[in-house]
Amino acid sequence: MFTLRIAKVVRHSEKIATIYFNKKISSYPGQFVMLNLFGYEEIPLSLSSPNSVTVKAVGETTRALLDGNFRYIGIRGAFGRPFTISDRALLIAGGIGIAPLKYLYDFLKSRGYEAELVYGAKSVGELIWIEEFENAKFATEDGSFGVKGTVLDLLRDRNYDYYSRIYCCGKEEMMRKVYRLLKAKNCLNKAEFSLERYMRCGIGVCGSCVLKNGLRVCKDGPVFKAENLEGIL
Repeated sequence: MFTLRIAKVVRHSEKIATIYFNKKISSYPGQFVMLNLFGYEEIPLSLSSPNSVTVKAVGETTRALLDGNFRYIGIRGAFGRPFTISDRALLIAGGIGIAPLKYLYDFLKSRGYEAELVYGAKSVGELIWIEEFENAKFATEDGSFGVKGTVLDLLRDRNYDYYSRIYCCGKEEMMRKVYRLLKAKNCLNKAEFSLERYMRCGIGVCGSCVLKNGLRVCKDGPVFKAENLEGIL
C-alpha cells in the first residue's frame, strides 16, 4: 500500500463526488484500486481517471470520503483486467457506472478514436459530467433530462454492426437487460461488461468475489467479455 494526498474533492451532487489524488496511478481504463481511508473499512473503487475515483455515498467509508475531512488515503493497485481498447466504441452507462467509462471515454478520445456514450439514470441529479461528452445521448426515468426512459430506449434501434467494441457498466439489473438486448442483436461477441462485487483482498486470494462460474471479479475482471457471463447476467 502507498499513501496519496487528496488534492481536491469535487461534489457533483449531495451523494456523488470525485476525489482527485495528487499523483497519477499507473493504470488502464476499467481497473480498480483498493482504497483505505484510515480508520474505516478498505473498499474497492473503479478509477474514473488515472488520478481519481468517483463515488456515491452508500456506506460509512464512502460517506466519510465525501465529507472531505481527510487529506491522505492509502491505495493498493491498480488491479484487475481493463477494457479492451478499440477504435469505434459504444459506451453504455447507468448511474455511477459512468465512473470507469469516463476514464475509458477520455482514453479513447485522446487517441483519436470514436467514442459514443449512452447514459441513463433515475433523474438529472444522478447524471454527472454531462457537458464533457461530445457524442452522447441521455435518458432519465423521470424525464428530467434527455429522453424519458432508460438506456434500453436509446439502444433498441442502433446499427450495432458499426461498432468494433461495446462497453457497459451500471447496476446489474440494467446490465442484464443490455446483455439480453445485445444477445438478440447477435453482437455479444464484441461486448464487455464491468462487474462489481464485494472484495476483501483485490488480488484473487480470499474468494469473496467469486462468480457462479468460478471466475473472480478482482482477478479475472472486473471487465469481462460478454461470452464469459452466460448465466451471470
